[in-house]
Amino acid sequence: MKSPQPRRVDVPEIAEVFVDELRFMTFDGHQLRMEFDVVRKDGAAPDDDSRRWVYTASRIVMSAHGVPALLDQMTRLQAALTPRGGAEPEVAEPVLQWKGREAGVGS
Repeated sequence: MKSPQPRRVDVPEIAEVFVDELRFMTFDGHQLRMEFDVVRKDGAAPDDDSRRWVYTASRIVMSAHGVPALLDQMTRLQAALTPRGGAEPEVAEPVLQWKGREAGVGS
C-alpha cells in the first residue's frame, strides 16, 4: 500500500537567492551540504580582477532522502541543456520546472 503524500504548504516568506556558482559540496552518507556564492567586482574598477569579491549567498543542507531526487533533476536539466544536432538551445522560458511528485515526476 502506497503511503499518502504530505500536503504541500508554500511559505511566501522564503527568499529567492541569486547565486553565480556552487563553491562547495560534500556528502557524508547522511547529509548533502552545498554552499553557493555570488561573485562581484568593484564598480569603480570593473577590469581589475584584484577588485573581485566572492560572497557566500546560501548554504543548503539536504537529507540523504532528497539526494536521489536532486540527482534525477540534475540529469534532466543536463539533457535539456545539451544541444541536439549541434544547435544551441533557445531558452525563453525556464528549461525545467519541477515541483516534486505532485507533477508526476518520480512516481
